[in-house]
Amino acid sequence: MKKSIKSVALSATALAAGLTGLAQAQQPDVITVTAQKREQTLQEVPIAVSVVQAETIQNAQIIDAIDLQSVVPALRVSQLERSSNTTFIIRGQGNGANNPGIEPSVAVYIDGVFRPRAGSVMSDLNGIERVEVLRGPQSTLFGKNATAGVVNIITESPSFEWEGTGEVTFGNYGATILKGSMSGPLNENVAFSLSGSMNQRDGYYENSGPGGDFNDRDRYAIRGQLLMLPSDNLELRIIAD
Repeated sequence: MKKSIKSVALSATALAAGLTGLAQAQQPDVITVTAQKREQTLQEVPIAVSVVQAETIQNAQIIDAIDLQSVVPALRVSQLERSSNTTFIIRGQGNGANNPGIEPSVAVYIDGVFRPRAGSVMSDLNGIERVEVLRGPQSTLFGKNATAGVVNIITESPSFEWEGTGEVTFGNYGATILKGSMSGPLNENVAFSLSGSMNQRDGYYENSGPGGDFNDRDRYAIRGQLLMLPSDNLELRIIAD
């Protein structure tokens, strides 16, 4: 009788350990967002949010903000004759006018800083940690230009370990894309990062008059960051792009 009880107890313990290991193995990755101006998990945020992480940006070959609409539902990004005429539309709501002087109804933020002209974000997405797309009115936390939603871009923070990346892409119509970044420590409390990109392409609308073909591309971008940790409770980031 004692041997039977011990056998049942050992079997129950082994089963419990097996279920615990299975639960740990099946536990999904935690996605952290700042959709409500503070770090939370995606499950804790009571609004409709789509998160595009760096791995997805790399695997889906998302080059710029226009390509985000291929992986984010209900988002449409259109660029007309120039980058300043870029419009973000969420759930069919957006100013949609070909006028760079009209204030947007979809707010675009980069590292918490509002970009009043959407065309200012039309550079290659290089060194991006994640992109959060908030659907629906977000005026309470993001201001009057967020009646249709928010596109919140978060860049990668500098690292206290030396690291670097580089990428070269060639395509038709003379397309050439160069990307590179490096990061490392300056001392035990200060780290830096520097990233840049170049994107050039010939026009593919034939122009019979002077001035060359239409719809060409010729853009450059550079971003520098400093991360300072003067104490355990204080973090400062200085970003220029």
